[in-house]
Amino acid sequence: MSGRPTRVGIVYTQEVLGKGLAAMLAEHPARSVVTDVEKAEVVLYDVFGVHHTNGSDLADLLDRTESVVVAVSRDLRPDLRARALAAGAHGWISMSVGSHELIEAVEAAAAGEDLPGSTDPLGSHVGLTPREVEVLALIAQGASNLEIAERLYLSINSVKTYIRSAYAKIGATSRSRAVAWCLQHGFAPPD
Repeated sequence: MSGRPTRVGIVYTQEVLGKGLAAMLAEHPARSVVTDVEKAEVVLYDVFGVHHTNGSDLADLLDRTESVVVAVSRDLRPDLRARALAAGAHGWISMSVGSHELIEAVEAAAAGEDLPGSTDPLGSHVGLTPREVEVLALIAQGASNLEIAERLYLSINSVKTYIRSAYAKIGATSRSRAVAWCLQHGFAPPD
């Protein structure tokens, strides 16, 4: 820890999360101060934004700041965390952390250290790439190949290639088996 508090920005979709994070950080006034995103060393980003804006807010944030962006992950939506990491978030923390874990993660991020859990992305145990995770997440949500292509700005042939490689890694031989695998391994069920 340096001699001054870490400047932290918070980007949130739901007010309860933003105010909750700010209140938790306020418990450690000597170690952190909440500030505008433009002045922050570390930005806490609510992964619900990936769902709400299809990731455009995260892309904009990453383009306009040099801050370390930490995804605040909803435990029941690991697919959103995976999408945020694939889009360029530097690491993630669970929304269920306590204030001491939160401040430690903020300080670790500011120091350029690995965050707790940042090395365990969704599907890593079978070698899925971030793009394969995105494709499987959309399959689990019920999206067609064409819808996946449109949402991820891919050609239909690229989507089919990602599906084939992901299916081989998870041992699925059909879309229904792929969906079952996804639901058993932390991907979000359809809304």
